Amino acid sequence: MRVVTYKPYPTMQRFHNDYLKYPFRYVAGPPGSGKSVGNFFELLAIGMRQEPTPNGIRPTKFGIVRSTYGELKATTLETMKSWLPEEYTTYVHSQPIQVRCKLPLPDGTVADMRFELFPIASEDDLHKLDSAEYTAMWLNEMTGLPAKLVGRAGERVGRYPPSSLWGDFDENGEPINHCTYRGVIGDYNYPPKDHWLVNFLHEGELPEFTMLYEQPPALLEHIDENGVVTYTLNEKAENLANLDGGKKYLQDLANFKALGYQDLINTRLLCRYGKAGGDGKAIIENFNKDRHVAESAISPMAHTPTLVSFDTSGIHPCALFWQNVRGVWQITDGLYGEEMGLEEFLDDVFTPLITLRYPGCDILCVCDPANARDAMTATTPTDFIMQKGYRAITAPTNSFSARKAAAEKVLYRTEKGRVLISPNVEMLISALDGGYQYKKSKAVGLQTVFSTTPLKNNYSHWADAFQYGALHIIDGIMSDEDLDKAKRIAKASIRRGRR
Repeated sequence: MRVVTYKPYPTMQRFHNDYLKYPFRYVAGPPGSGKSVGNFFELLAIGMRQEPTPNGIRPTKFGIVRSTYGELKATTLETMKSWLPEEYTTYVHSQPIQVRCKLPLPDGTVADMRFELFPIASEDDLHKLDSAEYTAMWLNEMTGLPAKLVGRAGERVGRYPPSSLWGDFDENGEPINHCTYRGVIGDYNYPPKDHWLVNFLHEGELPEFTMLYEQPPALLEHIDENGVVTYTLNEKAENLANLDGGKKYLQDLANFKALGYQDLINTRLLCRYGKAGGDGKAIIENFNKDRHVAESAISPMAHTPTLVSFDTSGIHPCALFWQNVRGVWQITDGLYGEEMGLEEFLDDVFTPLITLRYPGCDILCVCDPANARDAMTATTPTDFIMQKGYRAITAPTNSFSARKAAAEKVLYRTEKGRVLISPNVEMLISALDGGYQYKKSKAVGLQTVFSTTPLKNNYSHWADAFQYGALHIIDGIMSDEDLDKAKRIAKASIRRGRR
C-alpha cells in the first residue's frame, strides 16, 4: 500500500481540531488553497474515528454534493482518487457515483467508508435527499448550491451506521445509536455579495453549532496616492508550495486583468465578495461606484421639487426619490414592496416616508406606462396614485432600448445633470453594478450566449424605476448638448442684431 502524507495548513488545522465543537463547519478561501482536500480528509478522519462494531468494522456513509454531475466526476472524484488507496477502494460510475473504501487500521479494525456523490443544482433536486441516511455530508463548492440544502443536509446526517449492527438496547428497550459523529462540512470561494452564503455565514452572528474558517487571500491589493492599483503575492496564503510558489495566482491575475474580469480578481484572489446578480451579463455598463455613489448618506432637502420614479408592476412596487440640488440629481431614498399591492405600499410605506423626510416638497411621480388597468375598476396604477393625492404621469415609453439608453446617458454625465446615489440605497447600487442583467442562456462552443431581454430578479424592479426616472429627465429636460447648442444660437443672434 502506498503511503500518503496529509499536512494541513493553519486554517484547515483549526477546521479539523474543532470537529467536536461544531457539527457544521465551512471553509472559504481562494482556489487551490487545499479546501477540498481538507474536507475530504475530514471525512476520512470521521470514518476512522467511528466506533467499531463487535466484529471490528467501523461503518460510515457520506453524502458528497456539488452542483453538477460533470463537476463531481471531473474534480471532486479525482480529488478522492488521488488519496484513496487503490487496493482497498472500488468505484461504481452510476448516478449517484458510488465509492467504497475498506481501509485496514493499525488497531486491527477496518474503516468501511461508503461515499455517494450526487448533484444538486437547485431546490428542485432536493428530493434526492429523501430517506437518505448518512454519517456526515460534504457540500463541495457551496456557491453553486441552493440555501435550503444546508438545512436538509442537517436532517440526513447522524443516521448511519444502523443500530442493528450492534444489536444492543437501552433500559427502555430502544436501540442504542452508535453513530460517533454527525455533521455537515463544506467549502467555497468567495460568493457574490447577494449570495445566501453572505447572510448565512459572513454577516452578523453565526448560527448556533456553526463555524466559518476563512483562509488568507492569495494576493494583497495596494493603492497609491494617485489611485494606481497594484497587487503582490500574500506570503500568508496557504498551499503555495503546490501552486509553484504562488506563481499560479500571479498568472491567474494576469489573465483576469487582460480579460477585464475584476470580479474574479475580487472573489478568487482577494477573498472579497463579488458583484451581485450571479453569472448573467450586466445590462448597465457605465456605472461607476466611485463616481455615482456618495461617500455618506444624502439627506433630502425640504421644500424642494422631488421626482419619484415608480415601477408599479405587479406585487413588487419600487420607488426612487430624486432631487436636483445645484445641478446634481441626487437619489436620496429607495422603497421596495415585497409581495405587496400598490395600495398597501402607498399607504404603509410611501406616504409615511414622504411625511417624515420630504416636508413641503412638490412630488411628481413618473410611472411605468405599461401597467394594465385594474379588471374591476378600469383604473391604471397612475390613476390610482393620483387618487391618493399625488401628481402622477407615465414615463414617455416602455421601450427597453430607450430605457437602457436613457439610464446610460444620465450615468455618462460628469458635471451638470450627473447622478449621485446615497449609499443607503443599496439595492439600486447593486442593480446598476451588475445585478440587473441579461440571463446566460447557453454556450456555443467556447462562446457564452445571453438573452436579449432583462432577467427578472431582485434587482430588475430597482433598475426599471431608475430607467423611468432617467427617461423623464432625458425627455422632459433639455440635455446638456441641446442646451449648449441653444446658447450658441442665442449668442449668434445677439451678435447679428448688434451689427
